[in-house]
Amino acid sequence: MNLLMELLRDFKKISKSDVSLAGGKGASLGEMTLANIPVPPGFVILSTTFEKFLEETDLNVEIDSILDSVNHKEIHTIENAFEKFLEETDLNVEIDSILDSVNHKEIHTIENASEKIKSIILQAEMPHDIAVETQKFFKNLNSKYVAVRSSATAEDSASAAWAGQLESYLNTTEENLLENIKKCWASLFTPRAIFYRFEKDLHKQKISVAVVIQKMVESEKSGIAFSVHPVTQDQNQLIIEAGLGLGEAIVSGQITPDSYVVEKQPRRIIDKNVQTQSRGLYRADKGGNEWRDIPKEQGEKQILSDEEILELSEIILRIENHYDFPCDIEWAFEKGNFYIVQSRPITTLTEQPKQTFTKAYTRNFSIIMQQAWFAANKENLIPKLDLKEFPHNPPYLYYMKDGVEEVWENTKANRWLLDKLVEKFKSDNKFFPELYKRYFDRLAEVEIWWKKNIENIKDLEKFIDKVYDGISDFVVIYGALMGEAVPKEIKKLAEKFREKDVFFAECNVAILRALKNIYPELGYLAVYITREELGKKIDKKELEKRNKGFALIPGIFQGTISFDELINKFSEYRFEIERGEQDENGLKGQIAYQGKVSGKVRIVKRTDQAEKVLDGEIIVSPMTTPDFAPAMKKATGFVTDEGGITCHAAIIAREMKKPCLIGTKIATQFLKDGDLVEVDAIVGIVRILK
Repeated sequence: MNLLMELLRDFKKISKSDVSLAGGKGASLGEMTLANIPVPPGFVILSTTFEKFLEETDLNVEIDSILDSVNHKEIHTIENAFEKFLEETDLNVEIDSILDSVNHKEIHTIENASEKIKSIILQAEMPHDIAVETQKFFKNLNSKYVAVRSSATAEDSASAAWAGQLESYLNTTEENLLENIKKCWASLFTPRAIFYRFEKDLHKQKISVAVVIQKMVESEKSGIAFSVHPVTQDQNQLIIEAGLGLGEAIVSGQITPDSYVVEKQPRRIIDKNVQTQSRGLYRADKGGNEWRDIPKEQGEKQILSDEEILELSEIILRIENHYDFPCDIEWAFEKGNFYIVQSRPITTLTEQPKQTFTKAYTRNFSIIMQQAWFAANKENLIPKLDLKEFPHNPPYLYYMKDGVEEVWENTKANRWLLDKLVEKFKSDNKFFPELYKRYFDRLAEVEIWWKKNIENIKDLEKFIDKVYDGISDFVVIYGALMGEAVPKEIKKLAEKFREKDVFFAECNVAILRALKNIYPELGYLAVYITREELGKKIDKKELEKRNKGFALIPGIFQGTISFDELINKFSEYRFEIERGEQDENGLKGQIAYQGKVSGKVRIVKRTDQAEKVLDGEIIVSPMTTPDFAPAMKKATGFVTDEGGITCHAAIIAREMKKPCLIGTKIATQFLKDGDLVEVDAIVGIVRILK
């Protein structure tokens, strides 16, 4: 295959990683197409096609030496072809010498350079193979009119938007298609684009240009949107601007659009500024665009209805959530449908506060259990609540050390989930009771697995599948316990669930027991095995490394790392570490069951540690779980880092009538095995006696 055989590429085959070939605009449109965002169909004439065009001009270019050095099977050589071409041709010398003559502070030197370079490009004839391939792709769009838009390979980065620097030609027909493509190529060297290079210190970079060809939407309404309010910079607000006709009128500042401010959580319109529009830009019957007067009666109306504002808001948030950064979006509306014609990072925002992660709980959970928890949320919970996706990424972060896992939760994600649950409860009064019944039906089925030994990998994988299937219901019901605005009847039902529930902890016990049976040589190190490693040869040394510190951020990071390194690596997150309270009398906690008792401390984080508890000792744990029950019968009292008055330790303490303090935050760090302590669960203090 010839090196430059691929001259054009459909949006469906382009992603955000293809900026060097499709430019910023083309890569963004391809990425959104792959993400099922409503983007009008189109294709991109690749930056390498610009190179092809330059190769076949009458500029005495020595192409053979370039092609001989290129291996067409290596993509980087394709991406570097234009750079090599410019380095080894007279055109490189000619363009460089022109640019060298530029003093960007003296406008006439820019204008002179621009005219010379544009002339070189516009006077050249379009090569036959590029013309044929372009016309073939054009016919596949089945559209009389297309938008032809420049897409620079240095475009739409977080620091340089290139907004308005390059040319676009709307309502292009087959007759003027090739000419407008050449004009887009030449626009890389307009005076404003050259000036922009110098202002952004890009004039020493190799910048090429691709061209986007996109089916033209005949906009009844159009506009722009910012997924974060660009003035207030409120992360919980987005703003939409809307006008009648083509969006070019708004972008160029020739009309004053309506503006609507939408609060993300809860989703609602909080401000509307309706303008009177007297004229709009529309497609002319004979091609091109024209201004038309708008009747006063129509021009005074709110352009987007409230329903349309909220519908467009959902699309805007899908785009922001997909990219995971604030976006500047161009949209159009035709025949009842919204279309997105561009999205780029917002480059004008100042640094925003970090996402906050708070430690939710510590347990002796296996990595497999946390993978199940995450997957169940991702795969089951979102469709169950009729949602498109989870907007906070990552919603959870798991850190393991010494066989014990800390679960850190994104506080925004928690709030978002609870708000969605409340919305669902209020809009569908059958949702919760049906879910509640289905959960306990499934619980009865899964319970069979708890009571038997899982002896092989296949059994374990089947069990994990059942766990995946049940956890999303568990999360919804558990969430109902925490939701402040949950209807009373739902809250009452959820409280009954809490009295019966053993699902999460018991599933974990079953998995830990199965891992111990299947990998007896590993002992407690088996908690560090991922689901992907089941059935494969396990490297015990690797698991020993994980024992010193292992982080799992689903879809983002997985690996051996200390907690300090983790915090430094993900500096965009803030980790709230609760320090606990203490005074000269001792460590403070919440009373779960009253009483006073003395004994030696036994730190219990894992099941194998629970087996070492002796009669009369005080169990000190991040939080007890059902598999600690035999040890708790031997102990004389309990102290935990975490938990509330309905946590496992509190419930068992009340059943056994043993003194218990919960929520001390740091008992497992403050106390050591063998310390002689007094648990005073009358005033809420743990005192070290010796």
